Amino acid sequence: MTTRLHCDRCDKPFDTDAQPGDKVKCPHCADVNIVRATAHGKPVTPAPDRAAAAGYPPSTGPETDVLRIRPAMLRAKPLRFFGLWVGVVLGVVGGIMLLAPMLPAAIACFILAVACGLVLSVWKFYTLHDRLRITTRRIVDREGLFSKRTSEVLIKDIRNVVVNQTFWQRLWGVGSVAISSAAADNGIDIEMSDVPRPEEVKRVLDFYR
Repeated sequence: MTTRLHCDRCDKPFDTDAQPGDKVKCPHCADVNIVRATAHGKPVTPAPDRAAAAGYPPSTGPETDVLRIRPAMLRAKPLRFFGLWVGVVLGVVGGIMLLAPMLPAAIACFILAVACGLVLSVWKFYTLHDRLRITTRRIVDREGLFSKRTSEVLIKDIRNVVVNQTFWQRLWGVGSVAISSAAADNGIDIEMSDVPRPEEVKRVLDFYR
């Protein structure tokens, strides 16, 4: 049966053969809309919105950002993080204290501080180039600051969400998230490591599936 919808974003009408509860793209603006059930020509009261009940944007209505995620540094590798910062601080302090009496030792301390700071900067750069954007309709994975690679999956097409955590990662609340869709041939569409609170990410995706 053909159903006439009005797009949540552009409010233009279009017809679809999709069933109630299905998500369809508006042919005018490409926004994703949910087909609502009707009875005797009148809309049926929808089931409670789980996302809205949990404090997130509702699954119906215009597309809205829900989460923006970047890989964690401290949670992912706390020993490395603290070790590098200790190297920076000790290198600077040691270099200042030894500057007058032992110039070669002071130079070595400053080199240590610069090296640790450089590693931290490169690490931070890596976390900035990888980001995950979750909206009420889709997941967008962007990588790169200068040259960019973008992967996108509609939430309605998600087939599986896998969260991997070691014992240490569970203690620090970090892990990896792998997302596969119905379009993937035995592969993974989107994957990110060092994700803060990965179980929460999976729970949010389940709200909108």
